[in-house]
Parts: sequence; structure tokens; C-alpha cells
Amino acid sequence: MVSSFSFKKPHKRTKEFSLDSLPQDLLVEISSCIGASSLSAVRHLRLVSKPFRYVCDDSYVISTLSLHELPLFPWFHDPERFSNFFERCRRNGNPQALYRKGLINYFLEDQKHKGLEFLSIAAEKGNHEANYVYGMILICLGGPALVGGNTKHKGFKILSALIKPLMSNTMKELVELRYKIRDSIWWRGIPVMQELKRAYVREKCECDGRTKRFLEYNCAWHGYGEDNDMYTSSACETCLWHHEVELFFDNIDSEMM
Repeated sequence: MVSSFSFKKPHKRTKEFSLDSLPQDLLVEISSCIGASSLSAVRHLRLVSKPFRYVCDDSYVISTLSLHELPLFPWFHDPERFSNFFERCRRNGNPQALYRKGLINYFLEDQKHKGLEFLSIAAEKGNHEANYVYGMILICLGGPALVGGNTKHKGFKILSALIKPLMSNTMKELVELRYKIRDSIWWRGIPVMQELKRAYVREKCECDGRTKRFLEYNCAWHGYGEDNDMYTSSACETCLWHHEVELFFDNIDSEMM
């Protein structure tokens, strides 16, 4: 009788891997990337382990947190806790927290100088909402270039950060920012917006009118398309931002009646 033998391959032990074993700087980088995309994801990350909870409190992580999930005011949150959190983000240089602080100071708390400082810092850090608001304020407050309107040209330069290669993409970006910002400061911010509207003086230009026609045509019933688009580099900067100023202040006076 022939005996039969069976050979089994020994199982390889798989090494257990823990995220906590990663270097501290790598944990910080992971946490900051997650925080930049979702605040709620960071809240969950804090529950993973004690090391991650510690890392999520790192100043760099806090400076990169996305605050888009939170409202401008603590409608359904504990006011003190809400305020302390935003203050902490602001102290750590979070661009979105700086922008919100500037927006509230300038439009809602009659602290215009302080508000402009925060908006300026947030704009320098690349926050698009801050670029839009700060640039629009400077355009409105700056006098004509012929009488030394350097403030207005500074506003044009700041707003240029929002410009895309094609006018269609530029206008889509501006529409999104405009609605978002107007919704944030509507009603309580109207008096200050009226002041800016009264202060605004349009810069004179000697363009061929093509930019104005493009903006009027595409902001009516017509949509953007390859056949009716244009390069932003060939557009008139003065006409572009005059058009945006008019839309930003649209219906402001009627809302106070």
C-alpha cells in the first residue's frame, strides 16, 4: 500500500501596519490634505487614534482647514464654541477664517479699516472670495486714474487672480463668487454696499466695445459656446469689471425701500 503525502505551503505572516507608526511630519501632511477638502472628514480622523487627534490640532493643519461646510454665523451651533473655533483658525492664519473676519468687520460691524486688513491678508494667501471682495472694494473707493487713482488699479490687479484664459470660464467663476458673497451679507450688509455703489466711478476706456457686447449678450438669454467665446487676454479690463460691479450691486437700492 502506497502512502500519499500532501505538502502545504506555510502561511506567510502579514505584518500589521498602523498609521500611528508613520513619522509625525507625514501624519501632519495627511491630516492637512484631508482637512483642506473636508472639515467633517477631519472630525472623523480625530476619532481614529490619540496621535491623530493630537496631529489634527497642529497649527499647520488648522491653517489649511476647509470651512466651507460652516455658515458665516452660528445659526445652529453653540455661539461661544463656534466663535472660539473661528478665532483659533484665524490666529493660525487660515485664509477662509481671515476672509470671514474681514467680511464681517467691513460690512456688518462698521470696522472698515480692520476689515480691509483681514481681507488683504486673505487675498494674499490666495482666497478667491477675499480676492473678489477686496478687489471690488478698492475699485469702488479708488478715483479715476487721471487723478491718481492708484487704489482702483490695485483693485484691478487683485481681481486679475480670478481671470481664466477664456471669458466663459472667467464669468462662471465670477457668478459663483458673486452669488455666494451677496448671500452672505444680504440685508445687514446693504447699507455698506450702497456706500460703495455711490462711491464707484467708472474708469473711462477707448476700447472697441466688443467686451461689452460679449458680456451683455452672454448674460441675457444666450449661453456660452465655442462659437461665441473670447480670450480674456483680448478683453477690455475696464468693461469687464464695470459689468461685474453693476451686477454685484444690482437691486441693492430697491431692497431698502
